[in-house]
Amino acid sequence: DISQLNDSNNSSFSPKAESPGPFLQAMNMVNVLPGGGGGGSGNNNNQNQNQNQMGQTQTGGQQQQQYPPNHPLSGSKHLCSICGDRASGKHYGVYSCEGCKGFFKRTVRKDLTYACRENRNCIIDKRQRNRCQYCRYQKCLSCGMKREAVQEERQRGARTSTGRLSAASSGVSGAGGSGNLGANSASDDFMPNSVSRDFTIERLLDAEQRAEAHSGDRALSFLRVGPTSTVQPDYKGAVSALCQVVNKQLYQMVEYARLMPHFAQLPLEDQVILLKAAWNELLIANVAWCSIVSLDDALSGMGHDSAFERRSPVLQPQQLFLNQSFSYHRNSAIKAGVHAIFDRILSELSVKMKRLNLDRRELSCLKAIILYNPDIRGIKNRADIELCREKVYACLDDHCRVEHPGDDGRFAQLLLRL
Repeated sequence: DISQLNDSNNSSFSPKAESPGPFLQAMNMVNVLPGGGGGGSGNNNNQNQNQNQMGQTQTGGQQQQQYPPNHPLSGSKHLCSICGDRASGKHYGVYSCEGCKGFFKRTVRKDLTYACRENRNCIIDKRQRNRCQYCRYQKCLSCGMKREAVQEERQRGARTSTGRLSAASSGVSGAGGSGNLGANSASDDFMPNSVSRDFTIERLLDAEQRAEAHSGDRALSFLRVGPTSTVQPDYKGAVSALCQVVNKQLYQMVEYARLMPHFAQLPLEDQVILLKAAWNELLIANVAWCSIVSLDDALSGMGHDSAFERRSPVLQPQQLFLNQSFSYHRNSAIKAGVHAIFDRILSELSVKMKRLNLDRRELSCLKAIILYNPDIRGIKNRADIELCREKVYACLDDHCRVEHPGDDGRFAQLLLRL
């Protein structure tokens, strides 16, 4: 649900690159909002747009996403057998995208079970593939994905890791017990025991709290109302204030990532790639969480989400909270032409968070799962990032079992929010 909200992004803001430090300079490569005319390299407008915002065309009766010539998937001739997105290769027996590959692998490795809330015939395509995990998994199986291929891959990885560690240990012993492990050995920072010890919900919450405390009033100079902006003059002051709030949250988000367990030990390139892929979903998750307070009791008791669309404007929630002290009124969203995403954040995220009675610990786990995404193209230390995400899954699963012992499906319901 979070990832699909990005489709409606629409803005005349312009990014501006003025942030100090190598990490923040690297982050300036992010084209925060499309259509901007601000600073940064001249090619960033085409190179760094979010994949969800790229155009689409009809080819052979099937909708295909168009990628720029320099994109890693631009040369792919195959579509994902499960959702119809561009396939990154043949995975577990069928051509599939990175998203469906990762979903199938996680399901098999964790032996997850899902339940369909409809009639077990949900549409699984690129836009709706996250809506029903049961039907998505069944489609993976019906298209020919093999569970045993995932298990064999894991066994091969375990044998390889064992061999590397044994060779490294032999090298140390042969040198009289002194010296460093070779370059091929596992880093101490990502030894399984170290990761297990460091990944607790308390650590995840602490990273958020420390980031908020450290950030203060500092902000990244990413968003501003550009000179060619189409924002009406009467609203430029309000939109500029909105940009400043988002800039502050982006700075806080960078601090949050750097304080997360083992994130700083990843290569700088991986850190940047992860943040570029996750910033918008993390921002929307925070906004949806803060906006729960704007939901009235009648809304929380609705029987079906589609009822949200039928509510009169008077009864619809009127405020979207970007933080505890800054809210955006629905009238302003209508005048700015962004009321569609305004309503979707409330109906598809805030409402469901409230119904689940989502607590802060669960939100922290979901945000960490968004951040540690091993399926992004271009990642170097994929295995380390996957290990981090697996530990967050375990934290969330344990929390659900302890805090909601009678709700066996809660863990799967929470993952459906992603």
